[in-house]
Amino acid sequence: MAAELTLTQTDEIRRLFALFSHVFDNGEVDALGQVFAADGVIELARTGSVFQGLDAIRKFNLSLGEHSPDHHTVDTVLSVDEDGTVRGRSRYLAILPDGSLHNGDYFDVLVHTEAGWRIAYRRSVPRYPLAGLH
Repeated sequence: MAAELTLTQTDEIRRLFALFSHVFDNGEVDALGQVFAADGVIELARTGSVFQGLDAIRKFNLSLGEHSPDHHTVDTVLSVDEDGTVRGRSRYLAILPDGSLHNGDYFDVLVHTEAGWRIAYRRSVPRYPLAGLH
């Protein structure tokens, strides 16, 4: 892996983050494999919950039901570690079903598979409100 991502790679990863919002927020659990690696992980910093593997991520997504926030991923910064690990750091805004807002940071590790870029690990760290949903 090069020390920097190409413009094409950067565009592909940004599209992946956009796809996450559409797929996850609409409960399209059969399409989560287009976003997460088969052994992908979501970690929720506030609750300590960890969902590992597509089946667990699907169950988590379904558990939100009509209470799933409407996610918007913004201000993404991508980097490549010396060992080639590709990382993303993004801010998110989430509109909750009652219209209130929730925000925080995503810390991602990305992998390039035969099918394209996937999220291997996502740590969601909420900022405001200080307590509440994931």
